[in-house]
Amino acid sequence: MSKTPIELDTQRSTEMTASDIGNNAMVIKLKHDLERFQAPIVSAYGVLTWEKKCYPVVVLGGISVTFFVLWYMDLSVITLMSLLALLTTISHYFLLWCLDLPDFILDFFQTKIDEAKFESVCGQMYIIKEGLAAWYQYLFKERKSTGLVIVKSLVLLAMAWIGSIVNNLLLMYLVTLLIAMWAGLQAKHVFK
Repeated sequence: MSKTPIELDTQRSTEMTASDIGNNAMVIKLKHDLERFQAPIVSAYGVLTWEKKCYPVVVLGGISVTFFVLWYMDLSVITLMSLLALLTTISHYFLLWCLDLPDFILDFFQTKIDEAKFESVCGQMYIIKEGLAAWYQYLFKERKSTGLVIVKSLVLLAMAWIGSIVNNLLLMYLVTLLIAMWAGLQAKHVFK
């Protein structure tokens, strides 16, 4: 019998200590790949985990303003997708431009970064990646029992019914807010 992703995550977390995650070859590769983005990643981690008391308000306000603008503009789906693709293209170009800057310019803007915090963030990103891969494997690759297929179908039907009743932009706002606030809620031990 196959294990659920929750059982796999529990088994993985008991098998891998913090030092094991830091010494894992995949985490080391991830750290190397993200080294140029060390300052923004550590800063974003601080905002998402609410290191300062004003950060939850900043996250809530930023998401609320973004969704208010989307609601106020009342764009069609085609226009919204086109603008999102344009924004993605421009940000990708800007990202590539930032990566091609000479090192002396990057050194000028870099501040002192806590290396242990960056390693911790990379370890957490690796754990999230492995958890998502385990869920994907469990949901889409493994053979399922009939009961699981029925339960999954009922859940998807209930979600489709809720989506037909409630405004989709409101649902996306609530889901985005939950995802953005989740790390801070866990860091402040709200659920314990």
